[in-house]
Amino acid sequence: MGRLMESDFEETTIERLTGLNYTYLHGQELFQRGERARVQEVVIKGRLEAFLIDAYPMIPTNEISRLVNLFILNEGFGWEERNFVFHQKCVKGIEFIFEDKGEVKVQHVYPIDWTTPKNNDFLVVNQLSIEGRMSRRPDIIVYVNGLPLILFELKNPNKENATVYDAYTQIRNYTHDISQLFEYNAFTVISDGIETKHGMPSAPYDFFASWKTIDGVNVDNNVVNTMRTLIQGLFEKERLLNYIRNFIVYLDKGDSKVKIGAKYHQFFGVNFAVEETIRATRPNGDHKIGVMYHTTGSGKSISMLFYSAILSRHKDLDNPTVVVQVDRNDLDEQLHDTFSEGRSLIGHIHHAKKADQLREILRGEGGQIVFSTIEKFRLKEGEAKHPVLSERRNIIVISDEAHRTQSGFDGGYAAQLRFALPNASFVGFTGTPVKLLGNNTEEIFGHVIHRYDMAQAVQDKAVLPLYYESRMIPLDYDGADIDEEFTDLVNEVGLGDEESRSYKLKWAALEKVVGTPKRLQRLSKSILDHFNKAADPYQKGMIVCMSRQVAVRLYDELKKHDDCPEVEIIMTGDVSKDPDSWRKINPGSKYSHIKTKEEQEEVKGRLKKTDDSLKLVIVVSMWLTGFDAPNLSFLYVDKPMKGHNLIQAIARVNRVFPGKEGGLIVDFIGIATSLKEATNLYTGDNATNNMDIDVDQAISVFNSKLEEVRKYFGDIKHRDDWRSLSKVSRDDLIADLVNDQLNGDPEAFVEDCVKLEKAYKLVKHIDRVIPYSDEVTLYQMVRIQVRKYLSAQNTDFKSNRTVEERLNMLIDQHLESKEPVDIYKVAGIEKPDISILDEDFLKDMQEKKDHEDLRLKLLKKLLEDHIQVNFKRNSPKEKQMRELLEKTLKDYHNRIIQAADVVRMMADMKNQVDDEADFRKDLGLSDEEVEFYKAITSLKMEAFDNKFLADLIHKVVKELKKNLSQDWTSEHRKNIYAKVNMAVKKVLINEGIKGQQLIFITKAIMEEAKEQYKDWPQNA
Repeated sequence: MGRLMESDFEETTIERLTGLNYTYLHGQELFQRGERARVQEVVIKGRLEAFLIDAYPMIPTNEISRLVNLFILNEGFGWEERNFVFHQKCVKGIEFIFEDKGEVKVQHVYPIDWTTPKNNDFLVVNQLSIEGRMSRRPDIIVYVNGLPLILFELKNPNKENATVYDAYTQIRNYTHDISQLFEYNAFTVISDGIETKHGMPSAPYDFFASWKTIDGVNVDNNVVNTMRTLIQGLFEKERLLNYIRNFIVYLDKGDSKVKIGAKYHQFFGVNFAVEETIRATRPNGDHKIGVMYHTTGSGKSISMLFYSAILSRHKDLDNPTVVVQVDRNDLDEQLHDTFSEGRSLIGHIHHAKKADQLREILRGEGGQIVFSTIEKFRLKEGEAKHPVLSERRNIIVISDEAHRTQSGFDGGYAAQLRFALPNASFVGFTGTPVKLLGNNTEEIFGHVIHRYDMAQAVQDKAVLPLYYESRMIPLDYDGADIDEEFTDLVNEVGLGDEESRSYKLKWAALEKVVGTPKRLQRLSKSILDHFNKAADPYQKGMIVCMSRQVAVRLYDELKKHDDCPEVEIIMTGDVSKDPDSWRKINPGSKYSHIKTKEEQEEVKGRLKKTDDSLKLVIVVSMWLTGFDAPNLSFLYVDKPMKGHNLIQAIARVNRVFPGKEGGLIVDFIGIATSLKEATNLYTGDNATNNMDIDVDQAISVFNSKLEEVRKYFGDIKHRDDWRSLSKVSRDDLIADLVNDQLNGDPEAFVEDCVKLEKAYKLVKHIDRVIPYSDEVTLYQMVRIQVRKYLSAQNTDFKSNRTVEERLNMLIDQHLESKEPVDIYKVAGIEKPDISILDEDFLKDMQEKKDHEDLRLKLLKKLLEDHIQVNFKRNSPKEKQMRELLEKTLKDYHNRIIQAADVVRMMADMKNQVDDEADFRKDLGLSDEEVEFYKAITSLKMEAFDNKFLADLIHKVVKELKKNLSQDWTSEHRKNIYAKVNMAVKKVLINEGIKGQQLIFITKAIMEEAKEQYKDWPQNA
């Protein structure tokens, strides 16, 4: 059987495309058929003319040539600018003005029939010679109506050193050599048979992606047949046109435009969401479009952009209004920025900054995309419920991060939104698994339309893996029983039955513990030691603190160190509580701690710039969601976090960035268990959300609790419409109700109110319960005031200040800070990272093994990498080390040895590998010479003196390289091969090697030379 060549792969790829009814021609045939006259031409004009004549018979044929030129000739400096101009004309069409029989007419013309694929001419051409700055011959070009829209560059699957990255490099060089081809390019495909990726020719390699599904439902993670999956999944004609028209956007970054194409999960997710939107908005639709769960960092904002753009021009929706609903200003701005940058795709967007402005827009006829925060649906004085703004069915409300106030009905905003837009349909976009959210998102928005979890995103390299490192700074108790004293202190404050207040006080106490001067000294030193050693010049870090006070004190500690890079704090201000020093400009900085909105944006921009001197930012809660800086690589956590808050925070460092391997979470406070719990819900089958409760049963519980609370009041006026009262009347009503309870059984009332609120949280989103939201809110207000009065009566504390003073005294007496503990240093391992998505790491959580030693997994990985770096694959030494490693771990799992023994044995193995590396270094061998050393020593012949062997290899490699020439291993260059072989033998004979030794060593050297220098001189 002959050796498979690159041309075989090319032919197979062409066959796959012709199998989808594409026509095929060899590049030479275009000349022979008269379809191409000059090698500089990349557009097949005749085919574009034929399409336009057929599609637009009303245009006289003598005008067609001018029309063709309008599409072919594009203004702009450089191919990227011209590509943008062409793409806009291609997908949006142009107004063509022409004269017909003395009359001036206008026709809107597209160069492609986007709605009926069969009306277009799909052609595959290979080996097309193109003359530009240089002469080049791309592998495959896909033409639609004579326009060269897709370029394939392929590498031989059976050639070990021909990689997909080489194909990428080739395309980047083509953009300089034959730039005219890329003026019309939609996207490119690169493949080496194993890996197949699609991407924009202007994008860094890290942003090229695999296409892993044919139907959008079944994901294929196999490494074989990636080209089949791409072609069947993307190149079916209707699907390809859909992608080019709806899933390519040029984000306007001011001084440049960044071209982005959808990944497979965005393409299918958005298409499924569009289908569900049409279903939900029909006259008999249920208004519940569904939930899109695309993990944080995987391009959710861009997906929302594509989705909104398709809806805005969908014929079945008749000029809809799209409301992009967010609940926080920082998230609002990030998403708003994405939509603003994508205006070439989506057009103008409205940003409703005031409630009246929002009402005015929504009363309009439609056709807008509107941004608003949920609280803009607040009521005006005198309104019991929100007036109806529009009864149109073609209003779509997109909720960003669906688990927050859009799905909550707190403050009545979500309920008011539904009163304002009674026929609107709702879709939720979330980066957090539905099960992690603590409420039933699916009940509000509908079923999960499409799911793309973190494990799949990491596998696809849509986001980077996250690694965890523990640097806990322990706090020792100095003899006294602080737990008992702390409990007594909390009880004295009189918050026994109020969970949230109790939690806040415990949080305040913990804040004092972590914020002691000694501990912050240790923390600052540990952060700087880590960052200064670990960070590349382009990498940045974020430090998360428990409170604003701790953040400022840590900033002061960091600035005491000479090796502290530029650092800034981003936090909210509170004019009634902030020291005035927080508003004064800090020494060595141009900012104060409390920054204006403009200053925060400036700091954000500086952090994203790789060459800016700002390296670290300290945050408390701002920027832990919605903040996207791809070069942010280190998250230093000194704040307890759980659930989706923790996942949102750690995802700040998982964004793809050229050269970045992953994000590192450095834990100073002990979030490992929370991290395992949260990430466990992010992966695997258990990430899907099934209803945890029976809804009817939950409503029944709510009704019974509501009746119990109602008994305390009897018949109340304005129980349901208290919002319509004036503020004075409202205050008087609540005061009377509070007084009634204080004269009755206030403790029992508070207890029953808490039970009602807990029951309400489970069902507050359900249509049957929404009408009671105002009544429950009324009881909450009464309960809070009753609780305040009880707290004041039951304690001898005069102010919160006294509580803080007691806590400070308690901490100062009993706590002593210790050095950070690095459990790995003992094992002689330097950077102990473990992926939080490692299967074993998750399994540890699932199986609830309290004593599983996670160090072993990461040590094994580190050691395997270490062995691979230092030993040639399948060499005797590599096999020996790998077998020893496997045996050691097997013995551990069979409980023959203890974890401590494993760590010790691994450390010994690491030392062996290091000794071997040092030994080779002492011999003075280069990396390529080391491979010849391995080849000779693996023969297990009589031992040579090491110095002799090193000198021999130096001479052999030097002589060998003198005689190499291009294609020296090919069949037709046997004379060159023989010449190289003779040169090697000559050196060996001169060094006294003869007989069998000469034969075996010559063969070993030549085999290694073929491996290393087969592509001479490119890789010389």
